[in-house]
Amino acid sequence: MVAELRRILIESKRLADRDGNGCLVLRDDERHYLRRVLRLRPGAPIAVVDGRGHLWEARLQEEGQLLLPAGCETTTPAKTPQLGLAIALVRRGMDDVMRMACELGVDCIQPLQATRCTPQAEYKPERWQLILKEAVEQCERLWMPQLLPLASTDDAWSMPNSSDTLAIATTRLEGISTLEPWLQRQTPGNNCIWLAIGPEGGWDPQEQAKAVKEGWSPISLSEEILRSSTAAIAGVTALSSWRRRSSAAEQL
Repeated sequence: MVAELRRILIESKRLADRDGNGCLVLRDDERHYLRRVLRLRPGAPIAVVDGRGHLWEARLQEEGQLLLPAGCETTTPAKTPQLGLAIALVRRGMDDVMRMACELGVDCIQPLQATRCTPQAEYKPERWQLILKEAVEQCERLWMPQLLPLASTDDAWSMPNSSDTLAIATTRLEGISTLEPWLQRQTPGNNCIWLAIGPEGGWDPQEQAKAVKEGWSPISLSEEILRSSTAAIAGVTALSSWRRRSSAAEQL
């Protein structure tokens, strides 16, 4: 069995700037990763992905460069429907949410500034972009999740397209559906399925009421009260499984 090549994600813009011989100059951190962390020698093959569905088999060069073929070897369309996670800033666990959401197949992540976010819940977009990049390389995704800029809930509730399907996880409403039965009532398409997760203190009642008014369906994730980071991953797992089953059913 041939071992899978180790991967590195390089942005499309940089890949377009390689020289006439197909060589791309690596950054210092990339050279360190390939030579010191992966211990690859010159001439070793390495898979290069651009986070936009394309893959090349490149060769590491002696001068700290990568030699890429003229055309990519694999082109994979993005999965449909897209999966979106809107999550309020939390004090603990946001790094893990980013990593695991990427591994589970989320396509878009919207950080939220909610009314009850604690002051210690920091917004760290540069760190999260790095975590997503490393997760893409590790789990061998060809598509990089899009990390949207921080938005207030007032703005975020109306951001999705009118064709998107919207769910907001809550714990204090009676008679609401759990996520999986709610998903079974949805029709897969080319839209995006969004799930919103609140902060540690829960949604402010007015904030939640506005979401429902804007078309977000309140759903329950568990009979128990989940930590925000746990709720996010439980919800994303359900979304990913539903999409996989829906895709398999369409192919029958």
